[in-house]
Amino acid sequence: MENNPQIIRSVQRAIDILKSFGEKNDELTLTEISEKTDLAKSTATRLLATLEENNFVEREAASGKYRLGKELYFLGHAAGRSIEIKEVSKATMLRLREQLKETINLYVLDGENRVCIQQFESLQSVKHMVQVGQKLPLTVGASGKILLAYQPQAFINEIIAKQIMIKSKQDLLAELHQIVDERYVESIEEREAGTSAAAAPIFDINGNMIAALSVSGPAHRYNPSKKSDLKTILVAAALEISTNMGYSL
Repeated sequence: MENNPQIIRSVQRAIDILKSFGEKNDELTLTEISEKTDLAKSTATRLLATLEENNFVEREAASGKYRLGKELYFLGHAAGRSIEIKEVSKATMLRLREQLKETINLYVLDGENRVCIQQFESLQSVKHMVQVGQKLPLTVGASGKILLAYQPQAFINEIIAKQIMIKSKQDLLAELHQIVDERYVESIEEREAGTSAAAAPIFDINGNMIAALSVSGPAHRYNPSKKSDLKTILVAAALEISTNMGYSL
């Protein structure tokens, strides 16, 4: 790893420090960290100061010992949730692609945006795709509106004030209420000309909306409003994933 020219040495050393903690080593002194990572104490001290500033480690003032910080908990929780839902959703998404012959997407909320964390492309030569991990708005597009509809009203108002709008605030708010009632929404050429989509929410064991399942395609071929039984099919698929995540009606 040290010989890899793409590896940034200081970043690797910081990672080594984090990895020195474990189930049997949840608290470590500077000396112990230095010994475990083969770093000079002066180097370890500088790296620990940076990690502490960013809440990746915490230092107990009385003992001087370090432990992993709360930021790692938040990142680990987000990563675990993302990995879990991707795995649970995979079979349903693949079956849905075969059934609808269009691209199937899984979106989650990322701060004030949405990101696609899993996608199974249409097998047709002309298809609609988004880049996995790309940040997209919440105010336009079926998946964005699904994710926005279930947020607190203060958050919704803040997003509406900041992001692109193709409808009036009043019309969008009315649509968001309808989404919660129907657990379904369609969009035709909202975020991007020439594309259409439909989406339904996915819920976790506590009944919280955690993701949006969507189908998207070129508008000239795929018009959600003209697709027979699309709402029934997509809502059922989203409910299947929700059930597999522990959700119950």
